[in-house]
Amino acid sequence: MALTGKKYSSVHSLTGSGKDKMKGVFDEGHIQHLAENESDNPVLTSLIYQIQEMQDELDYLRTEISSNKDNKIVIGSNTVVSFGDMVFTTVKGKTTYSIVMTVAYTDPSSSKVTTKTTTLNLA
Repeated sequence: MALTGKKYSSVHSLTGSGKDKMKGVFDEGHIQHLAENESDNPVLTSLIYQIQEMQDELDYLRTEISSNKDNKIVIGSNTVVSFGDMVFTTVKGKTTYSIVMTVAYTDPSSSKVTTKTTTLNLA
């Protein structure tokens, strides 16, 4: 399952990127003025700065979460183990459980990937 898209855009373009909710205000120079003359309104300047810091942190956390949602286990620097969904089948009233395991090895000298897959029957 993929990580859903973020639901916010940057508050200002001093440290952010993308579509700004306050772009018109920024283009008029108000936020730039706050950044350059923080003594005019230090509370507001600090608040805008902290909101942007939190958005930057959320972007970082989203990257970490997304990279860890792949259900892969890295063994050493060249081997990755991944598992599919657990499946169950019932035959004549007896249920058996299994899961597919895939192991991929990347040869560091040639970048050739060798992949092996097996079905593990669970007790």
